[in-house]
Amino acid sequence: MSIILLILVTYWVGKRHNEVLAKTTMAVMLPLFRANFARVGDNGAELAIDAPHEYIIYLTGRRHVATVHGLIKMRPRQDFIRTLVTLLSTPVQDTCTLNVTMNPNEYSDGVFAVVPKSTGTAVRDKYYDLTTFTKASNQRTLDSSLITLTESNELTEAILPLINDNLNKAAQWLDYFIVSDQPEHKPENMPTEPYAKRISLSFRLPNARNAREIVPLVEALVACLDGLPKDCHVTSTKAKIVKAREDADREIGKKAQAERARELEEKRLREKREQEKNLSPEAQRKLAAKEEKKALKKRQKMVTKRA
Repeated sequence: MSIILLILVTYWVGKRHNEVLAKTTMAVMLPLFRANFARVGDNGAELAIDAPHEYIIYLTGRRHVATVHGLIKMRPRQDFIRTLVTLLSTPVQDTCTLNVTMNPNEYSDGVFAVVPKSTGTAVRDKYYDLTTFTKASNQRTLDSSLITLTESNELTEAILPLINDNLNKAAQWLDYFIVSDQPEHKPENMPTEPYAKRISLSFRLPNARNAREIVPLVEALVACLDGLPKDCHVTSTKAKIVKAREDADREIGKKAQAERARELEEKRLREKREQEKNLSPEAQRKLAAKEEKKALKKRQKMVTKRA
């Protein structure tokens, strides 16, 4: 009985804690959202609950922007078992992620990011676009705890002034700030049309009392909505960026072809096994002898080549 009571109390207290944190975080961001988007929320709710530890943000109705999808994801404090596991392992961080899908064909191609130095390598390794197209670079104007991952100096010079000061003000909470024309996860097939350009911001949440400390990060995001460069690359850099994407797409195409060949071979072997099941014992024996003879010839050829 006491265990059941403890589970119920954990659920109520944990759910309430996450609700207060999510709503307080949304409250400090809301003036920026309302000032910059015609529509905040969906189905009449500015902040929608998806689970006791997950809240969804949706924004639309702004020049240059298709949609913004956001997620406030917190520790599952309402779950007694998962809370115990968390206490015995690496703590789960409370985070907010905002993913902006920009209108196509309005900005320069390229990949640019600002990440903490302490986690920069892990972030770069996690995302396909950062791994494939960027190199790390220190910037004098950034807080000493931050570093850029960039595809070109021109892109850095065009974007960094828009966000530099605001990122410095809240550097301790930043997980990543990414501007990219490429997908975050490696595609399985070659693209049939250009990928959507996007801005992705992720940050850890302070406690509810200090929620306003993350506002500069959201201000940096808003500054990019109108400020991203339309054409910042010189001809030589533009050619390098085009080639990098052609090379990446070619690699994806080779992988897709190899996967297709593997699937066809597996299909052929399955069909062959099905056909063999229907053969008489004598026919199966003859087929096995034939296959063994073929394998022997193949081994003999390999021995001859080595000699």
